[in-house]
Amino acid sequence: MTAKATEAQIVFCLVGSGAVRANPNRAGPCQLLRVGEDNLLFDCGRSAVHNLARFGWQAEQIDRVFVTHLHFDHVCDLPYLVLLSWNNGRDRVLPVCGPPGTDEFLEHSVRQAYREDIQSRLGHGKDLAGLQWVATESLGGQTVWSKAGCTVRTLATPHGGIANLNYRIDAGPCSVVITSDTQADDALAAFSRHADLLVCECSGPESFLRQQPWGTWHMSPADVATVARRAEVKHVVLKHLVVDDWSDDPAICDRMAEDVRAQFGGQVTVGTDGLTIEVHASP
Repeated sequence: MTAKATEAQIVFCLVGSGAVRANPNRAGPCQLLRVGEDNLLFDCGRSAVHNLARFGWQAEQIDRVFVTHLHFDHVCDLPYLVLLSWNNGRDRVLPVCGPPGTDEFLEHSVRQAYREDIQSRLGHGKDLAGLQWVATESLGGQTVWSKAGCTVRTLATPHGGIANLNYRIDAGPCSVVITSDTQADDALAAFSRHADLLVCECSGPESFLRQQPWGTWHMSPADVATVARRAEVKHVVLKHLVVDDWSDDPAICDRMAEDVRAQFGGQVTVGTDGLTIEVHASP
Protein backbone atom coordinates (compact mmCIF):
# COMPACT_ATOMS: atom_id res chain seq x y z
CA MET A 1 0.00 0.00 0.00
CA THR A 2 1.46 3.36 -0.99
CA ALA A 3 1.45 5.88 1.83
CA LYS A 4 0.21 9.36 0.85
CA ALA A 5 0.52 12.64 2.70
CA THR A 6 -3.06 13.76 3.34
CA GLU A 7 -3.69 15.83 6.44
CA ALA A 8 -0.40 14.77 7.98
CA GLN A 9 2.59 17.01 7.36
CA ILE A 10 4.90 13.99 7.20
CA VAL A 11 4.32 10.29 6.53
CA PHE A 12 7.04 8.05 7.97
CA CYS A 13 7.77 4.47 6.92
CA LEU A 14 10.31 2.27 8.65
CA VAL A 15 11.55 0.39 5.60
CA GLY A 16 14.11 -1.65 7.52
CA SER A 17 14.21 -2.11 11.31
CA GLY A 18 17.20 -4.44 11.57
CA ALA A 19 20.97 -4.23 11.38
CA VAL A 20 23.95 -6.17 10.03
CA ARG A 21 22.97 -9.82 10.08
CA ALA A 22 20.72 -11.47 7.51
CA ASN A 23 17.35 -11.57 9.25
CA PRO A 24 14.38 -12.38 6.97
CA ASN A 25 12.05 -10.53 9.32
CA ARG A 26 14.07 -7.31 9.51
CA ALA A 27 15.74 -5.55 6.60
CA GLY A 28 18.76 -3.38 7.21
CA PRO A 29 18.55 0.27 8.27
CA CYS A 30 16.29 2.36 6.05
CA GLN A 31 13.62 4.99 6.65
CA LEU A 32 11.41 6.89 4.23
CA LEU A 33 9.68 10.21 4.82
CA ARG A 34 7.00 11.50 2.49
CA VAL A 35 7.03 15.30 2.90
CA GLY A 36 4.65 17.05 0.54
CA GLU A 37 5.52 15.62 -2.87
CA ASP A 38 9.05 14.58 -1.90
CA ASN A 39 10.16 11.05 -1.00
CA LEU A 40 13.19 11.34 1.28
CA LEU A 41 15.17 8.18 2.02
CA PHE A 42 17.40 7.90 5.08
CA ASP A 43 20.01 5.13 4.75
CA CYS A 44 19.68 2.24 2.34
CA GLY A 45 20.78 -0.99 3.98
CA ARG A 46 20.30 -4.67 3.30
CA SER A 47 17.06 -5.45 1.39
CA ALA A 48 15.95 -1.81 1.51
CA VAL A 49 15.10 -1.64 -2.19
CA HIS A 50 13.13 -4.88 -1.97
CA ASN A 51 11.17 -3.55 0.99
CA LEU A 52 10.51 -0.22 -0.70
CA ALA A 53 8.73 -2.16 -3.44
CA ARG A 54 6.85 -4.24 -0.88
CA PHE A 55 5.55 -1.10 0.79
CA GLY A 56 4.60 0.78 -2.36
CA TRP A 57 7.61 2.79 -3.55
CA GLN A 58 9.80 2.17 -6.58
CA ALA A 59 13.49 3.04 -6.62
CA GLU A 60 12.99 5.74 -9.24
CA GLN A 61 10.44 7.51 -7.01
CA ILE A 62 13.08 8.41 -4.42
CA ASP A 63 13.81 12.13 -4.67
CA ARG A 64 16.69 12.45 -2.18
CA VAL A 65 18.87 10.17 -0.10
CA PHE A 66 20.41 11.03 3.28
CA VAL A 67 23.17 8.75 4.62
CA THR A 68 23.97 8.61 8.33
CA HIS A 69 27.37 6.91 8.04
CA LEU A 70 29.29 4.55 5.82
CA HIS A 71 29.11 1.30 7.79
CA PHE A 72 28.10 -1.29 5.21
CA ASP A 73 24.82 -2.25 6.84
CA HIS A 74 23.56 1.30 6.24
CA VAL A 75 24.63 1.72 2.60
CA CYS A 76 24.96 -1.73 0.99
CA ASP A 77 21.75 -1.29 -1.06
CA LEU A 78 22.52 2.28 -2.14
CA PRO A 79 24.41 1.25 -5.31
CA TYR A 80 21.45 -1.00 -6.18
CA LEU A 81 19.04 1.90 -5.65
CA VAL A 82 21.10 4.14 -7.96
CA LEU A 83 21.47 1.51 -10.69
CA LEU A 84 17.92 0.18 -10.52
CA SER A 85 16.33 3.62 -10.57
CA TRP A 86 18.40 4.43 -13.68
CA ASN A 87 17.49 1.11 -15.29
CA ASN A 88 13.81 1.81 -14.53
CA GLY A 89 13.87 5.16 -16.30
CA ARG A 90 15.14 7.74 -13.86
CA ASP A 91 15.93 10.85 -15.91
CA ARG A 92 17.17 13.27 -13.26
CA VAL A 93 20.13 13.68 -10.95
CA LEU A 94 19.82 12.00 -7.53
CA PRO A 95 20.84 14.29 -4.64
CA VAL A 96 22.65 12.36 -1.89
CA CYS A 97 23.67 13.85 1.44
CA GLY A 98 26.04 12.10 3.80
CA PRO A 99 29.29 12.34 5.74
CA PRO A 100 32.66 12.97 4.08
CA GLY A 101 33.44 10.05 1.79
CA THR A 102 29.90 9.65 0.44
CA ASP A 103 30.75 10.79 -3.09
CA GLU A 104 33.84 8.56 -3.20
CA PHE A 105 31.78 5.59 -1.98
CA LEU A 106 29.28 6.08 -4.80
CA GLU A 107 31.99 6.59 -7.40
CA HIS A 108 33.68 3.31 -6.52
CA SER A 109 30.57 1.22 -5.79
CA VAL A 110 28.59 2.37 -8.84
CA ARG A 111 30.62 3.89 -11.69
CA GLN A 112 33.79 1.86 -11.13
CA ALA A 113 32.36 -1.42 -9.89
CA TYR A 114 29.70 -1.58 -12.61
CA ARG A 115 31.66 0.04 -15.44
CA GLU A 116 31.03 -2.81 -17.92
CA ASP A 117 27.36 -3.10 -16.97
CA ILE A 118 26.88 0.64 -17.50
CA GLN A 119 28.58 0.58 -20.90
CA SER A 120 26.42 -2.34 -21.94
CA ARG A 121 23.19 -0.56 -21.02
CA LEU A 122 24.27 2.64 -22.73
CA GLY A 123 24.51 0.51 -25.85
CA HIS A 124 20.78 -0.12 -25.87
CA GLY A 125 19.64 3.42 -25.34
CA LYS A 126 20.00 4.28 -21.67
CA ASP A 127 20.73 7.94 -20.92
CA LEU A 128 23.59 8.73 -18.55
CA ALA A 129 21.62 11.66 -17.12
CA GLY A 130 19.69 9.29 -14.89
CA LEU A 131 22.88 7.75 -13.48
CA GLN A 132 24.20 11.02 -12.10
CA TRP A 133 24.17 12.11 -8.48
CA VAL A 134 25.24 15.21 -6.63
CA ALA A 135 26.73 14.58 -3.20
CA THR A 136 26.46 17.03 -0.32
CA GLU A 137 28.92 16.05 2.41
CA SER A 138 28.27 17.35 5.90
CA LEU A 139 30.33 17.46 9.09
CA GLY A 140 27.18 18.16 11.11
CA GLY A 141 25.58 21.36 12.33
CA GLN A 142 24.22 22.27 8.91
CA THR A 143 20.93 22.70 7.10
CA VAL A 144 21.49 20.35 4.16
CA TRP A 145 18.14 20.78 2.39
CA SER A 146 15.21 23.15 2.52
CA LYS A 147 12.06 23.52 0.46
CA ALA A 148 8.66 25.13 1.02
CA GLY A 149 8.75 25.18 4.80
CA CYS A 150 10.71 21.93 5.18
CA THR A 151 14.29 21.80 6.43
CA VAL A 152 16.67 18.93 7.03
CA ARG A 153 19.50 19.54 9.50
CA THR A 154 22.44 17.41 10.62
CA LEU A 155 24.11 16.67 13.94
CA ALA A 156 27.39 14.80 14.27
CA THR A 157 27.73 12.34 17.17
CA PRO A 158 30.34 9.67 18.02
CA HIS A 159 30.11 6.21 16.48
CA GLY A 160 33.03 3.84 16.10
CA GLY A 161 35.51 6.54 15.11
CA ILE A 162 33.88 7.39 11.77
CA ALA A 163 31.97 10.46 10.55
CA ASN A 164 28.39 10.05 11.71
CA LEU A 165 25.25 12.13 11.14
CA ASN A 166 21.82 12.33 12.72
CA TYR A 167 19.01 14.12 10.89
CA ARG A 168 16.20 16.41 12.01
CA ILE A 169 13.35 17.08 9.59
CA ASP A 170 11.05 20.04 10.30
CA ALA A 171 8.02 20.43 8.02
CA GLY A 172 5.61 23.16 9.07
CA PRO A 173 4.75 22.47 12.70
CA CYS A 174 5.91 18.83 12.57
CA SER A 175 9.34 17.46 13.39
CA VAL A 176 11.02 14.07 13.07
CA VAL A 177 14.49 13.09 14.27
CA ILE A 178 16.19 10.05 12.74
CA THR A 179 19.24 9.00 14.69
CA SER A 180 22.24 7.24 13.33
CA ASP A 181 23.87 4.46 15.30
CA THR A 182 25.31 6.48 18.14
CA GLN A 183 26.47 6.69 21.69
CA ALA A 184 24.26 8.54 24.15
CA ASP A 185 25.04 12.21 23.67
CA ASP A 186 23.73 15.37 25.35
CA ALA A 187 23.77 17.16 22.01
CA LEU A 188 21.36 14.57 20.61
CA ALA A 189 18.79 15.44 23.28
CA ALA A 190 19.08 19.13 22.44
CA PHE A 191 18.85 18.35 18.71
CA SER A 192 15.69 16.29 19.30
CA ARG A 193 13.98 18.91 21.46
CA HIS A 194 10.17 18.63 21.24
CA ALA A 195 10.26 16.32 18.20
CA ASP A 196 6.93 14.72 17.37
CA LEU A 197 8.71 11.50 16.38
CA LEU A 198 12.15 10.26 17.47
CA VAL A 199 13.29 7.25 15.42
CA CYS A 200 16.07 5.99 17.62
CA GLU A 201 18.54 3.15 17.46
CA CYS A 202 18.27 0.69 20.34
CA SER A 203 20.71 -2.10 19.60
CA GLY A 204 20.18 -4.14 22.73
CA PRO A 205 19.84 -4.22 26.51
CA GLU A 206 22.82 -2.96 28.49
CA SER A 207 23.69 -6.52 29.56
CA PHE A 208 23.93 -7.52 25.88
CA LEU A 209 25.92 -4.47 24.79
CA ARG A 210 28.46 -4.96 27.59
CA GLN A 211 29.37 -8.33 26.05
CA GLN A 212 30.09 -6.89 22.58
CA PRO A 213 33.36 -5.23 21.54
CA TRP A 214 31.28 -2.64 19.68
CA GLY A 215 28.71 -2.25 22.46
CA THR A 216 29.86 1.21 23.55
CA TRP A 217 29.08 2.51 20.06
CA HIS A 218 25.34 2.02 20.57
CA MET A 219 22.41 2.95 22.80
CA SER A 220 20.61 0.80 25.34
CA PRO A 221 16.97 1.29 26.40
CA ALA A 222 18.15 3.44 29.33
CA ASP A 223 20.12 5.66 26.93
CA VAL A 224 17.12 6.03 24.63
CA ALA A 225 14.86 6.91 27.57
CA THR A 226 17.32 9.55 28.78
CA VAL A 227 17.49 11.25 25.38
CA ALA A 228 13.72 11.09 24.87
CA ARG A 229 12.95 12.39 28.34
CA ARG A 230 15.40 15.28 28.16
CA ALA A 231 14.21 16.18 24.68
CA GLU A 232 10.53 15.93 25.71
CA VAL A 233 9.64 14.14 22.50
CA LYS A 234 6.14 12.85 21.82
CA HIS A 235 6.73 9.39 20.34
CA VAL A 236 9.76 7.09 20.14
CA VAL A 237 10.20 4.32 17.57
CA LEU A 238 12.95 1.81 18.32
CA LYS A 239 15.03 0.66 15.32
CA HIS A 240 18.38 -1.03 14.55
CA LEU A 241 17.32 -3.92 16.76
CA VAL A 242 20.60 -5.83 16.71
CA VAL A 243 19.73 -8.06 19.66
CA ASP A 244 16.85 -9.59 17.69
CA ASP A 245 19.45 -11.24 15.44
CA TRP A 246 21.22 -12.82 18.39
CA SER A 247 18.43 -13.87 20.71
CA ASP A 248 15.94 -16.73 20.58
CA ASP A 249 13.58 -14.76 22.82
CA PRO A 250 10.72 -13.37 20.66
CA ALA A 251 9.79 -10.86 23.37
CA ILE A 252 13.21 -9.29 23.89
CA CYS A 253 12.45 -6.16 21.85
CA ASP A 254 9.12 -5.69 23.61
CA ARG A 255 10.95 -5.84 26.93
CA MET A 256 13.37 -3.16 25.71
CA ALA A 257 10.37 -0.97 24.94
CA GLU A 258 9.02 -1.58 28.44
CA ASP A 259 12.38 -0.51 29.86
CA VAL A 260 12.16 2.74 27.88
CA ARG A 261 8.57 3.34 29.01
CA ALA A 262 9.61 2.87 32.64
CA GLN A 263 11.80 5.98 32.37
CA PHE A 264 9.97 8.02 29.72
CA GLY A 265 6.34 9.09 29.76
CA GLY A 266 5.68 9.33 26.03
CA GLN A 267 4.64 6.75 23.46
CA VAL A 268 7.12 3.98 22.61
CA THR A 269 6.80 1.65 19.62
CA VAL A 270 8.99 -1.30 18.68
CA GLY A 271 9.92 -0.83 15.04
CA THR A 272 8.88 -3.40 12.46
CA ASP A 273 9.50 -3.41 8.73
CA GLY A 274 6.70 -1.45 7.07
CA LEU A 275 5.63 0.44 10.18
CA THR A 276 3.93 3.59 8.86
CA ILE A 277 3.06 6.64 10.95
CA GLU A 278 1.32 9.87 9.97
CA VAL A 279 3.12 12.59 11.89
CA HIS A 280 1.03 15.44 13.26
CA ALA A 281 2.25 18.37 15.29
CA SER A 282 2.13 18.05 19.07
CA PRO A 283 -0.87 19.83 20.58
